[in-house]
Amino acid sequence: MGIVIFIGGLLFGLFAFSQIVYPVFSAWPRARKLEREGKLIRPIPISTFLIAPVIWGILVWVSAWAVGKFFPTNLSIYYLSLGIIFLIVLVQIPKQNRDLELDFQDTWKQYLKEQQEDLTHSRKS
Repeated sequence: MGIVIFIGGLLFGLFAFSQIVYPVFSAWPRARKLEREGKLIRPIPISTFLIAPVIWGILVWVSAWAVGKFFPTNLSIYYLSLGIIFLIVLVQIPKQNRDLELDFQDTWKQYLKEQQEDLTHSRKS
């Protein structure tokens, strides 16, 4: 059962920590930088960067509680799998990733001035 919990923790952690780490450590700082540079039509509300991390944070907490409640001997394995995935996701943030760039532009395109849309159009070509 420990292997199933470990693999489940890796998969769930990948989805969860991507939704927690990316908005807080990549998208929000990038939006603040674009705002300082005058490249936004209007500021992006902070709540848009915090809603997903809060929801996914609660889901991670509930999942850890459930594993501890129903499989207490495997809780440390679950924490290990979550920790491994957290580090993997965290290490990916500073890397220049075209998919993250395009995701940022797609998600907040209504706030970006036209200069930012050039990359979105080049993706379609």
